Order: sequence, then C-alpha cells, then structure tokens
Amino acid sequence: MEISTEIPKEPSNPPNSNKRNKTLFIVSICILFLGLSYLSYWYFYGRIHEYTNDAYVDGNTITVNATVPGIITKIYVQDTDYVLKGTPLIELDTTEYEIELERCKETLADKVRDVARLFSEAALQQAEIENKKATFIKYTEDYQRRVELVKSGSVSKEDFDHSVCDMAAAYAALISTEQAFFGTMAQIDNTTIESHPKVDIAKQQLKKAWVELKRCTIYAPTDGLVAQKSAQVGKWTGTTHSLLSIVPLDQMWITANFKETQLARMRVGQAVSVKSDIYGSSVKYQGTVTGVAGGTGSAFSIIPAQNATGNWIKIVQRVPVRIDLPTDELKKYPLRIGLSMFATVNTKKTKGAMTPIARTDDTPRFYTGIFDQDEEGVDQVIEDIILSNMSSYSMELEDDDESDSDS
Repeated sequence: MEISTEIPKEPSNPPNSNKRNKTLFIVSICILFLGLSYLSYWYFYGRIHEYTNDAYVDGNTITVNATVPGIITKIYVQDTDYVLKGTPLIELDTTEYEIELERCKETLADKVRDVARLFSEAALQQAEIENKKATFIKYTEDYQRRVELVKSGSVSKEDFDHSVCDMAAAYAALISTEQAFFGTMAQIDNTTIESHPKVDIAKQQLKKAWVELKRCTIYAPTDGLVAQKSAQVGKWTGTTHSLLSIVPLDQMWITANFKETQLARMRVGQAVSVKSDIYGSSVKYQGTVTGVAGGTGSAFSIIPAQNATGNWIKIVQRVPVRIDLPTDELKKYPLRIGLSMFATVNTKKTKGAMTPIARTDDTPRFYTGIFDQDEEGVDQVIEDIILSNMSSYSMELEDDDESDSDS
C-alpha cells in the first residue's frame, strides 16, 4: 500500500475570509462616514456655535415699600395676581395724615395773614412818613420865621426855643417812622404775599402733607405678577419694610454661564437660540447677546474663592453672559425667574466687541409715572387759601386807593 506524501492545497479564497473582509470594509466605511459627518458638523456648525445648559431666567424684581409709615388697613392683591400699572395694592390708615394736612392749611392761612399785615404796616408807615414830613416842614418854617423875629423882639425867646424843640421833635419822629418803614420793607422787599418766604415755606409744608396723604394708597409701579407678599391687615409698616414684590413679565432676560474657554469668539449682538424646560424643544426664543459680565461667577459670590494656597487646583471658570429676548416672544411664551434654559450662541460674526457701546442717551431704561399725580389738586387748594386770607388786605388797599382819589 502506497502512502501519498502530497499536501492538499487550501482554497485561495475561503468563505470566512471573504465575510471578514466585507465586514471590515463596511465598518471602515461607517467610521469614515461618521468621521466626515463629525468633521462637517464641526466645520459648519460646532466651531461657530457655543452651547451651555447652565443658563437661567433672570429679571427685574420690584420691591414695593410704603413711602410713609402707617397701619395697613386694606390689601387688594395676593401672590400670583397679575396687576396693571397704577392698580391700588395697599392702603394705610390716613387719620394722622389728614390731621397734619388740616394743620398745614391753617398754618398757611396764618402766614398769609401775617405777611398781609406786614404789607399793610408798610403802607401805613409810608403814609405816616408823609405826615411826619409835613409836620417837620411846618415846624422848620416856623423856626425859620422866628429866627429873624426873635432878633427884633417880635417873638419871645421862649417861643423861639419852643419852635426849635418842635422842629427837633418832628425831625426825630420822621426819622423813627422812616426806620420803622425800612425795617418792615426789609421783610417784604422784592416779594408779594404769594411769593413771600414765610408763605413759600408754609406752601411746601402743605404740599408735603398733601403728598403724604396721597401716598397712604400704594399703587403698582408697573405691570406684573405679585410675589413675596408679606403685608397683613392691621400690621404697622415703616418705609424700609418690604410689603410685596412685582415681577414684570416683559422685563426678563437670560443669564447664561459660559466656560471661559467659550468666550474667545463671543461678541455683543450675536444671535442666540434659547430653549426652556417649561416649553421644551417646540419653542425656541431668538435672543441676542447684549453683554458679558465684568467677572466670573465665583468672583462675585458672597465668599470668593481664595486661590493663594498650597493645595490650589485649577478649575475652569464660568462667566455670566446676558441674553435679551424679544418682548413679543416673552408675551407669547411667558417665563418665570429662575427657570432653566439652554442657550446656543452663533459666533460666526466676530466683528463686534465683547463690551457694549457706552450709553450717551439720557433716556431712562425703566420708568414709572405713578407718582406724577401726587400733587394734583394741591395748587388749587393753596390758591384758594391765599385768596380767602388776602381779602382783608385787598379791602384795605381799595380803601387807600379811594382815599387817595378823593384827596
């Protein structure tokens, strides 16, 4: 029996090898495709967009305080109520302020009468000066006539001495009256009854009492939601006590905390796509970068980090970036302060600056006009008080004019 020594040849392309090569080829194609996809994503989107989920809704929270102290008697709102600008919120007891207002009215009337009396005294003293002048002239002429007559003996020495004394007394009376007139004029010169300093002070006191009485009713300074109400009926409140807060829904923005490594291309005016947890991906706000904070969040914390130690570890810092949202979008999809947000900044346009342009416009960013009407009506009250207490002085002036015309 012959033993064959020929070695059998293996197949050139076994089935398993072909399958493995095909799998490697497919995997390579997939890896290449994923790499190209990621490269394309990074080149066309990732490198010019900065994303953070460390973003929150921020906004103005207006704390409402009483401008005058008092006892709370009425409360018109509670938490979560939506109020309009000028809506009454709280009323304080007005008893003391009404009494003070009446006292100021009486003080003004008294000052008007005092000043009117000064004007009357000035007019009386001026007339008295004319009378004293006439008397002085009469005694002067008598003296001059007696100077020659006493030499010839036509007038006795005693009569001559009396004429000298009469002339001196008339002169002294004239000087005394003039000085009294000058003293009175020093108090009323270059003024009228309405513009006299004493009357002005009384008017300002009355206006202050009027305004304090008006401000016993506290109005909403702007539209918004009521929050943090601590006011209670019957509670005494001062001017430093917070009664409640109002959150304007149209005065909100996003504070997005970006890593310091993400700020190199970030500029004021860049577009931002913002999403919220409350509405999800179905609602996207189109915001705008309006400013980058002047320091990191840790630097502005209550207890800043102290890095000058031996066990210091470098930590990537985050810098707050302000993102403003369109008012119409906020009105359509209102937000609440503190909500979590997702912000993506398009940094393709880098021609702007990281620091906003300095404001040269003196127009206020925020304004409330609820206090503009506090003095309404007080000027008419002051005018009526002045006119009613000047009537006697006016009658005296008319009588003086009639007597002058008769003479």
